[in-house]
Amino acid sequence: MPARAASTSGPPRRNAESSGPGPVMSAIDLALELISGLAAAATPEAAGLVLRDALAPLGARGFFAGSFPNSQAMAVPRLVAKRRLYAQFSVPGWLDAYAREKLDRGNPVILAPARRHSAFRWSDPGFGDLENWRGLAVAREVGIADGFAVPCHEPNGRFGIVSFGLERFDLSPRQLQAITLAAVMAHDRMAALAEPPLPFPALTARERDCLWFVADGLSDAEIAEKLGIAQATAHAHVENAKRKLGAKTRAQAVARLCGNMLL
Repeated sequence: MPARAASTSGPPRRNAESSGPGPVMSAIDLALELISGLAAAATPEAAGLVLRDALAPLGARGFFAGSFPNSQAMAVPRLVAKRRLYAQFSVPGWLDAYAREKLDRGNPVILAPARRHSAFRWSDPGFGDLENWRGLAVAREVGIADGFAVPCHEPNGRFGIVSFGLERFDLSPRQLQAITLAAVMAHDRMAALAEPPLPFPALTARERDCLWFVADGLSDAEIAEKLGIAQATAHAHVENAKRKLGAKTRAQAVARLCGNMLL
């Protein structure tokens, strides 16, 4: 991917965080490294493969990326029938087991974005639909210990997801943040390759500045202090940027802006 274009008005970014004897990459820079080959991808499947291969050293084996109609009134079989499959790479035995156990009748992982906006671990406690899903046991039978899923809502109203099956789950919070950002950027690229992208919305200089600080993990209060504005004003700028970008979360807004080389 080409180098990020410098903002003409934004504050200087932190290039890396220092920890121990050497520098540690920030989450946003790690995310960009994970998708460094994305711009060369000519198909949705090729774009998905870029991210899957980049995550392989972290234990990723299975991969799914797609989108579904955003309709709570639509029955699950119809939702599944109307999905757009961008990329799928499965471990040996998974597709056979998936069909045998009839898991396609309501996979709570890939349908989660209809109800959730934040990334989640497959085995996170408190999600009854996941805890009672036969698919988790089936995944472990074919070598998938756990997984991580990133909801990726599309500007056209469809809800999408990028989901990874992992042979081990020992990811740090920084790695999870980077994977979340990379997944959103990769999903946007896959969706754009599948159909013509919508025009990219124009943000104000202040909205870009606020997202710049969001990328560095700052809260509304910290952003307000940096920019010399009220906390409510900082929050409003972030929310306006999210709305313009069609993003449900701050991470998705940052990823969408970064993916278009505007951050």
